Amino acid sequence: MFRRFLFVILLGIVLLVGCNSDLSLSLTEKSDGSLSKDIQSFFHDVNEQNGVHLYFDNQNSSIFVYLNGSNVKQGEKAVHFTNFNVKADRETISLSYESDQTSNYSDEAFSNELFYEIKVDKNYETIKLFNNGEETHFGSISGN
Repeated sequence: MFRRFLFVILLGIVLLVGCNSDLSLSLTEKSDGSLSKDIQSFFHDVNEQNGVHLYFDNQNSSIFVYLNGSNVKQGEKAVHFTNFNVKADRETISLSYESDQTSNYSDEAFSNELFYEIKVDKNYETIKLFNNGEETHFGSISGN
């Protein structure tokens, strides 16, 4: 009886650990200079477009994300980013970030350009994007 109970407990633990797919993702903030030339080239091409841009690096099983709010028209508020997170659930990756606006253009504490690398363990069917909790869209998507 005790063996059966122990087996059921161990099986439950294995299943719970196996279902936690966030363990298969790693998130690293990057600097523009640490990116490969292909990735830098793509991100420099979309530099004039505010928004979130994706680059798939299939050779290294990575997804690169560029959050860009650096383009500000005179009289408008500047966008800056305060948080970025990634979660996986079965066949879907959810990227979430928080943004805010400010009239103080010169404050260096505000991040209006961020680069992230997400290491993945498999190909995902869907990537969803959320800004301040609301689903939104990507500005551009590319890759190799």
